[in-house]
Amino acid sequence: KTVSGTSAVSFFITRPLISYIVINNKLYSQNPIERLTGYCMLYDLQIIDTAFLYERYKQEESIVNKRLILQILSLHDGKDLLNFFDEVYDISERALKLQIVTIVKRKYPDKLVKFAQKHKVDALWIYDDM
Repeated sequence: KTVSGTSAVSFFITRPLISYIVINNKLYSQNPIERLTGYCMLYDLQIIDTAFLYERYKQEESIVNKRLILQILSLHDGKDLLNFFDEVYDISERALKLQIVTIVKRKYPDKLVKFAQKHKVDALWIYDDM
């Protein structure tokens, strides 16, 4: 019964698989809103893979989706997030750079000056309350 899917156990075993299939379909959709939904589902399920999100950030064309990726990471307590922000800062649009500086300022205040010097961040972004 478990193999054929007619028992309750098979339902509970396969149910997470269905969620991952749905997320995967959304993340690789051509529709930016579907991808946005996929990123939200990742966050809801607490599936935060920095390396994966870094690759997605580089590939993503939608600035809204890039903003969401940054927001998801800013709410995550990962240790290597400053490295992520270091790597994506130079490939980001101006609005995203401002968001990255805001996140670094909030999460890593002791590393902000070094980050700002490395990336030649506008002084107004550092000292202005955002």
